[in-house]
Amino acid sequence: MIYKLLVYPLLKGISLLPFPLLYGLSNALYFLLYHVAGYRKKVVRTNLQNAFPDKSDAWRKVTERKFYKHLSDLILETLKGISLSEDELLKRMTNNPQELYDKAFEDGRSCIIIMSHKGNWEWVCMSAQLHARQKAQCIYKQLKNPFFEKLTLGIRTKFGTMPIPMEQTLRVLASQTGLVTATAFIADQNPSNGKNAYWTQFLNQDTAFMWGTEKIARKTNQEVWYLQVRKIKRGYYEAHSRLLCSKPAETKEGEITEMLARATEEDIMSQPELWLWSHRRWKHKKNK
Repeated sequence: MIYKLLVYPLLKGISLLPFPLLYGLSNALYFLLYHVAGYRKKVVRTNLQNAFPDKSDAWRKVTERKFYKHLSDLILETLKGISLSEDELLKRMTNNPQELYDKAFEDGRSCIIIMSHKGNWEWVCMSAQLHARQKAQCIYKQLKNPFFEKLTLGIRTKFGTMPIPMEQTLRVLASQTGLVTATAFIADQNPSNGKNAYWTQFLNQDTAFMWGTEKIARKTNQEVWYLQVRKIKRGYYEAHSRLLCSKPAETKEGEITEMLARATEEDIMSQPELWLWSHRRWKHKKNK
């Protein structure tokens, strides 16, 4: 009840701020997160050090600060989604090449879209059905807090994108025979344990990847695309998709996961400050 009476009105009020004021608030949030609270600063520094051992301390320091500024923007931009209009969202989150989606729909080809925690993945999910003629779907991990679960889903599905809980993914996709879909997965999640994970070199270190996306792609034989999010300027992003694998059922075990690891790494290297460095991505260690 306290969330409904106190927290939601506050968040809704923040979402109604015009963008110049919203980013003024983001500047203040950056100061609190970075200079006052030091939110996960040790995690961020360790991740940057291990991922970019050949870079200078000065480069990593600049990237660290840029990351916290982007993280602050991301938090406020996500809240902005509560009141963001369709026209404003389409202006700020563009999709290229649009023909890739249009041609797949016209050919009746469903696709699995791989992306990472880079840029503004919330706006990608939110705008998906506005760009795709396919049934746009986003796989998500359910939150424990009912209020924030409802709030987050409300933002993501505001313009028609269908949410699918992670554990129901294969069952839902298998039931959608005859429906042309575009289903987005965030594939840089940390596995629950490293024992049954796919291990590869990623950002200069042994890294565990989940098998789920590959297994679903091979089972459904849907094309696999990679979606890169680029930040054009503050508050403006471009989603760019490309084909990774056209016939997943014909691939060898681990082949698709290796493809997505390489695509994700290349994506991060293009604008490293936009990736979620505060994520404890390397909790598991590979058994030698």
